[in-house]
Amino acid sequence: MRKISGKEEYECLEQENTVLRREIGKLTEELKHLSEVLKEHEKICPLLLCPMNFVPVPRLDPVAGCLPR
Repeated sequence: MRKISGKEEYECLEQENTVLRREIGKLTEELKHLSEVLKEHEKICPLLLCPMNFVPVPRLDPVAGCLPR
């Protein structure tokens, strides 16, 4: 079994860091896109627009705002 050097470990961690930063970027973009889609949907959501469904409660979960009450 070969022992890895400090330099090899450093390079491996740098590569992993790069991959993780890329993933964070992709997830951040996806969150931004989905938030925009949700905001647009809320404007036309029949469940949100129907007065019979309106109950003023704090919305902790954005999806819960579109579920029947």
